Amino acid sequence: MIAALFAKRLGAKLKEQPIIVFWWLASLMLILSATLTPTGHALEMEEGLLTTRVWTWALPSPSALLTINWQSMNLVLFTPIGIASGVFTQWRNIISLTLSAYIVSLLVEMIQYLVMPLGRAQFNSSTVIIGWVGITVGVAIGLLVRASIKKNSRFPTV
Repeated sequence: MIAALFAKRLGAKLKEQPIIVFWWLASLMLILSATLTPTGHALEMEEGLLTTRVWTWALPSPSALLTINWQSMNLVLFTPIGIASGVFTQWRNIISLTLSAYIVSLLVEMIQYLVMPLGRAQFNSSTVIIGWVGITVGVAIGLLVRASIKKNSRFPTV
């Protein structure tokens, strides 16, 4: 709903198609709603757990990405915003919105670490890295789609 409200106005400001802006904003809203809502057990946490934070520096396990788990789901979660970033028509928008997506991945992890009532009080560097991989894969797909659209030029570009 928020994406639909802002897509046309923001699309005009960026000189981009509103549908692409909508896709990017909708992807952002999906990420925020999936990662910044309290976990199911957040309200049931004991007092001591409300003050416990975990900060983990680790590289993601490549084998973990081949199975369905939190790491592979994080990859899937960030890929659409990367695709949307890659299909923008102007390079300055592609670069700035891709960088914004990378920053969102880092900020989400920081907010989860700092806001204890979410029940996600941990910072895991592998989560950030996997988010960045998802964004990067998405941008590569988006750029391929963008090149294909330009080559066929059946679709209007701004």
